[in-house]
Amino acid sequence: MPNSAVVYSGVYEVDRLRRRRDRRVQEYIQRRSRRFYRPPPPITMCRITKFVVYLIIFVGLLAVVTGIMVVLVMHFRIPPDRPAVTKVPGLCTVPGTLVGGEKRIEWGVSLLKEIGAFRREIERHLDPFGVIGEIRMTGCNTDLFWGYATGRPCILLKLTNTLGFKPITYDSALELPEHAPDDLFYYVISRPRDLRTNRIWVSCSVRDSDIKVNINYIPHRFFKINELSTQTASFSNHDHGEEDHPALSRFIGVQVSEIPPNHDVFFHCQVWAKNIPLDMASAKFRMRLMAPVSKKVQILDEWEG
Repeated sequence: MPNSAVVYSGVYEVDRLRRRRDRRVQEYIQRRSRRFYRPPPPITMCRITKFVVYLIIFVGLLAVVTGIMVVLVMHFRIPPDRPAVTKVPGLCTVPGTLVGGEKRIEWGVSLLKEIGAFRREIERHLDPFGVIGEIRMTGCNTDLFWGYATGRPCILLKLTNTLGFKPITYDSALELPEHAPDDLFYYVISRPRDLRTNRIWVSCSVRDSDIKVNINYIPHRFFKINELSTQTASFSNHDHGEEDHPALSRFIGVQVSEIPPNHDVFFHCQVWAKNIPLDMASAKFRMRLMAPVSKKVQILDEWEG
């Protein structure tokens, strides 16, 4: 029969075959799912008890780990008044201009600009302590210019990097090293026995032994280590009935008098403790009193042969 005589009845037979195939696929999937399907176990008292026990064990372990972390943090916590790294104390001086490894202090009665600059520099370090700082350094500031207007200049010695450091002090004059100055040796001997302990001693001397000057320490010639141990605690000042700031105890005034005019006078200050190297806790400064030089008129006798 030629193809032109064939009358197609449409897509009926194809659609019916596809529906049968899809039905077989669905039946196969259903059989597979029934084969592997496991219904959830029933909720019983035993299962509830196991869940509660597991939850208690988990919470307990979590609490133990958290407690260990809290203990470690509290044990190794750095207090706010302690540095992260303990350093060896150093010594610095105020005022002056740093040139090389030493401070230079040049002043004169007529050099009001320099005297004013020295006054502002000293007061900038003592202003945070208010009246207590002025009372502690009263002997240095009798002329309101820290001695620079009357020929008795005062230099502040400041002990640095003291937080967290535990110095080992010389509690007797016999414990001082042989190269310690003689005046420091006699000063320690002159103090009562109970006032020699827990002291970091201070000494200042002139390099040139031919130059004689007077050196006075205000308020005293030592640092108390119990006042340097913390940053926030305060100690009582029984002389004035007030409380001093502990940072103020790191300052000592060194008053110098009878300085020869128009001469460079070199000073070397050191602090003395068994575990503080002298090259670390030492300061050098040069002072020069500028004074007008009188012109001497020399009369020559023209008849002098």
